[in-house]
Amino acid sequence: MTDIDRALFAEQLQLQKFIRLYSVPGLDLNVMVNHRWNVQDMLAHIVAWHESFAHNLSLLADGKPAEPPRGTLRDVNREGVLSLRGIEIPWLLRRLRKAQRIIEEHIYDDSITLIPYRKPGTSYTRQQHLDVVCGHIHQHFWELVDVYVAAKG
Repeated sequence: MTDIDRALFAEQLQLQKFIRLYSVPGLDLNVMVNHRWNVQDMLAHIVAWHESFAHNLSLLADGKPAEPPRGTLRDVNREGVLSLRGIEIPWLLRRLRKAQRIIEEHIYDDSITLIPYRKPGTSYTRQQHLDVVCGHIHQHFWELVDVYVAAKG
């Protein structure tokens, strides 16, 4: 098993755990997770970043320059969530799964050496990018779990 295999496997497991949260009976999508986002916004946030990763991998695999989001992390996050507001959960989950399929299709492409995360910002190797994505999803997974437990408590 290669480092990419391990990183992809970990990312896939974390993504599946995150997706499963959105099928919890009685999940209130309007509960605030943090000072900016509710449960539905958190899914939109993950979808926006996952689609960005998939889009850039696809461009790089086609020999084209990547188009990472531009701006501060706060601005990029806000714009991503706002662009997906009002889209129903099943559609957001479809988009997330589609982005994952694109990532899986291109993550083994050895011609891709660095993937920009955002401009200005850091670029990552394929493995590093998977690790960052996995950690990002993991962080928000536990935020959602904590909110859900507190709401049910």
